Amino acid sequence: MAFKIPESKLKSKKSITLEKEIETKMRKIQARLIEKTDQSWSISMVLSMLATGGLFYTKKMSKSDWQKVRTMVEQKTVSFDDGLIRDFIEKISE
Repeated sequence: MAFKIPESKLKSKKSITLEKEIETKMRKIQARLIEKTDQSWSISMVLSMLATGGLFYTKKMSKSDWQKVRTMVEQKTVSFDDGLIRDFIEKISE
């Protein structure tokens, strides 16, 4: 059973720092979503969607998957290819 959350409780404003490559890829995703759907996509909406998708996926990730993610973030070796971005855009814009 779902319940409605009051509008005043839905959003909070936070300041975060992103690695440059992650920000660049998010902006690329934002631009492609705008182009593909002909709608407005804020960077905060894109970030929220990516975070939500990541949270939903966590049940499917093993401990070693999480260790790989942590290592990539700590060593600043995070890289995403354009195929990953294309797949993401296709799934969202359908």
